[in-house]
Amino acid sequence: MKRNTIKWRIFKYNLIVIITLITLVAIIFNITVRMYIERDILEQLSKIASRTEHAALQQGRDFLPKPGQIPPPPDDQNDNGLFRYYFMLDRSLREPLSVLNADYILLDKDKNRITLFPEGFFTPSTKFLDQMTNEIKKLQNLNSETYLNFYLSGTEYIAVVKPVYQKNSFGLGWIIIYSSLQKVNQLQWVINLILLAILILSALITALISSQVSKKISSPFSSLNQHIKAIAERNFGTKIHMPVDDELQELVNNINIMSDKLETYDKAQKTFLQNVSHELRTPLMSIQSYAEGIKYGVVDSSTAVEVIIEETKRLTHMIEDLLYLSRLDTIEENYHFNNLDLNDLIKSCIERMNGIAIKNNIKIIHNIADEKIEVYADEEKLSRAITNVISNCIRYAKSSVTISKITEKNNVKIIIEDDGPGFDADELPNIFERFYMGKKGNFGLGMAISKNVIQKHGGKITAKNTETGAMFIIELPINS
Repeated sequence: MKRNTIKWRIFKYNLIVIITLITLVAIIFNITVRMYIERDILEQLSKIASRTEHAALQQGRDFLPKPGQIPPPPDDQNDNGLFRYYFMLDRSLREPLSVLNADYILLDKDKNRITLFPEGFFTPSTKFLDQMTNEIKKLQNLNSETYLNFYLSGTEYIAVVKPVYQKNSFGLGWIIIYSSLQKVNQLQWVINLILLAILILSALITALISSQVSKKISSPFSSLNQHIKAIAERNFGTKIHMPVDDELQELVNNINIMSDKLETYDKAQKTFLQNVSHELRTPLMSIQSYAEGIKYGVVDSSTAVEVIIEETKRLTHMIEDLLYLSRLDTIEENYHFNNLDLNDLIKSCIERMNGIAIKNNIKIIHNIADEKIEVYADEEKLSRAITNVISNCIRYAKSSVTISKITEKNNVKIIIEDDGPGFDADELPNIFERFYMGKKGNFGLGMAISKNVIQKHGGKITAKNTETGAMFIIELPINS
């Protein structure tokens, strides 16, 4: 699995979560089990200590040797009673249900160990008992029931120390009930092994599922990457048809739309370059021909000069439009916004285009209300956008171009329509695309300039066919 991929990232994060959960579960489980076991052990030891205390105090007067006295050998005449006392105490250790192997130590009031039998007779070695007694004596407070954890010879022990010196008069001071935790630790170790096996198996299953899920999630991105790579190589015709989740469906749709627009733009650009090269070549050839005619005296100079001037103006206008549209897309083109009276702006545009309309036998009809409407706009650029639309309508109108205005709550609509043939269905979506040339002539740069300028003013421009011809609708926000 390669790094720096979505698949690896998903798998890595899931793996981190799995390891973290395993660690937390293991730590929390061990702490909880240990606390539970220790608490349960202490409760058991406390019960054992209470039973042992009762048994020791009940019969201790008759059988315990006096402080400092050496216990008699086991064949003494009192051995039956002493044995009976020992087994009574031993029974008190065994009655509670417990995993503990508990034993006891008796101390007199001077904290000396009371020995019921000689060394090694029913009891651990004297050395072990002395070590245990020394650990007990290290406690600061022995006046109340105390719990103690300690290690002897590498083995952990737990003990309960019960003071009983105030409950008897025959010299018994403390009862210590102790038990090794070796079996408990072994039990916890086995539990940990079982838990570890369960967690590892669960982690493997989860990691396998995570790998499959990450692969399923990343596969659409790999497919999208191939399509985008094809688009980068200018292969725009391929569409993405693949089942994806809702979160990616919008992305797929946008990529398909982008591919369509890039394909349309690419074709339009190629067509435009072909057309503009032809448009530039024609006036240049005309200028060259008439200039050579003047040079060799084969054409009338005055006629040739007029043609050269007209063709030069045509070239100049075409190049200006190209440069102007290019500037509009850069940050270098500054807009100078001011509060403008929209009525005055429209009327000045009509006056500017009226001469061209009369020359083409077209009448401009305007229905502009007298109410004053202000817009926040760049006068030069907005005027150019509107005159471009009027010019286009004049080019295709049969007899008239109508200009009207509709005021709404927050915006104003300027409606410009002609009585010409209208737009072809396949031309309508591309009218405002730059480099696009229609079948009946060049809509081209003028419409692209108008759209760019109007959008920079926070408005929009749309076009549609009506029963009488073509209609352009310019919407602009009113300056409040």
